[in-house]
Amino acid sequence: MKRVVRWILIVGLGLTVLIGIASIPLLSDVWEHRRVCEANFDSVESALVLFDILDTAPAGTAPEGERDRSCTDPDDHHASISRSYRLLGQTVSRQVVEGFYRDLALSKGWKSHSFQGPSCMVMEVEGTEIGLDVWFDPESDDSSYTVSASTWPC
Repeated sequence: MKRVVRWILIVGLGLTVLIGIASIPLLSDVWEHRRVCEANFDSVESALVLFDILDTAPAGTAPEGERDRSCTDPDDHHASISRSYRLLGQTVSRQVVEGFYRDLALSKGWKSHSFQGPSCMVMEVEGTEIGLDVWFDPESDDSSYTVSASTWPC
């Protein structure tokens, strides 16, 4: 009986060691993704330090919830900080919202990324290009939008 218990313990310990060794590359990838994402979040937050464009909205809009942080791309580690808003009635159009953020960004040192179109605004922070995007949800009939600052290219 002692031999059986000893054999089960040895096999269990051996399997635990093998599983641990096999998981090292996965844990390494997870740790690297987290480290790079945090550095990218720092760059995005640095772009928002002087003037937080995500907390500013045109009249006739209201925030929906809190900020969202994401860094889901496991290969490129693009970090994004965003905030969603909804339009209150028909007083504000998509063009007014896009123009508001474009003009505000330009006045705060962001630059127009001309070959990507007039809605692409960028700022370089610590060698990282941060893009500003205003995105209207096509399923909401243009009644809600999201503003994001991200390391994702325009």
